[in-house]
Amino acid sequence: MRNRETKVFYLTVLLVSLLLGFFAQASAEVLELGVEEAVEIALEENLDFQIATLEWQGAKAKLDRAQIVGDEDMLKEAEEEWEKAQELYAEKRSDLREQVRSSYQQLLKSEALVENAKVALERAASQLAMDENKYKAGLLSTLDIERAQNSLFDAEHRHSKAVIDLETQRMQFNSVLGLPLEQQVVLSERLLLDFVPFSYSLEDCYARALELDPGVTRAKEALQKAREGVLVAQSPFTPRVELEEAITREKKAEIELRQAEQALYFRIRGDYLALQNQVHNLEMSERTIKLERQALKAEESKYAAGVLSNAQIVAQQEKLASLEEQYSADLSLYTDARIKLLQTIGVQEELGEVDED
Repeated sequence: MRNRETKVFYLTVLLVSLLLGFFAQASAEVLELGVEEAVEIALEENLDFQIATLEWQGAKAKLDRAQIVGDEDMLKEAEEEWEKAQELYAEKRSDLREQVRSSYQQLLKSEALVENAKVALERAASQLAMDENKYKAGLLSTLDIERAQNSLFDAEHRHSKAVIDLETQRMQFNSVLGLPLEQQVVLSERLLLDFVPFSYSLEDCYARALELDPGVTRAKEALQKAREGVLVAQSPFTPRVELEEAITREKKAEIELRQAEQALYFRIRGDYLALQNQVHNLEMSERTIKLERQALKAEESKYAAGVLSNAQIVAQQEKLASLEEQYSADLSLYTDARIKLLQTIGVQEELGEVDED
């Protein structure tokens, strides 16, 4: 009997081990995802959206029951709830798409920061190796070596921090998609790391936004309703005081529409000009980085010839690393602002292609 129990125990352990191995292998599989593929997974697996889907399905089930029962009050209440549920569901669906896109971009940004930190680390390590050779030859002092070591120490810390931040961003991305945190994901699209110009004029942005802005739309609907009220009040059977009140409401609605349009214009203008300023800053950063890279090459040649001290070359390396890191951060901010303005004017951008229809 004991031998049988022992066999059962070991078989159970073996089965559990096999299952754990299977799940570990499954989680070790690498998923290669584009933006749209990531969105599709999130729509199926995101936990918050699953709750929203259940609530949406519940409202639909309530409407179906009310239609079967046929009670007028019950049906009216169910229809109102269903309409609200549909609006909320559509809103959450849209929000999730934006969250996935934003998280996708942030993960790309984190990957770029790791690459920049790696390049800076390699430069610092190469510099220290060169300095150590010069030190052995009696061309540098102990202070010069310590300076190069400090630069490498700082570069190692920056790289380690970038790697840790990337791992955190990967887990957050998986969380948005509803995947296990340890799931390995490879992003197949690199376009969000590139500078993409904004091709619309201010006038075009405002004209497009006018057709979509909720505040302007509500103001137009209120004006239309007020005008209809004036037509009704013009009936010979309507007291004059009601006509005067209807005309007042119409004038008020006209003013509120103008206010809504002006508010929208200044908002679009502010976003547009801020975006143009970001473009200028990025262009200046690109030019500065190009010059600093050329300066570093020139100084490395001078340093190799013994014309410059290692303090100058180390400072130039650290300056370039800082500029490259800042450029990546500024490019990410520009991309976010650009996509936000495109969404405001109703231009959908997916997979790097802008639909201008």
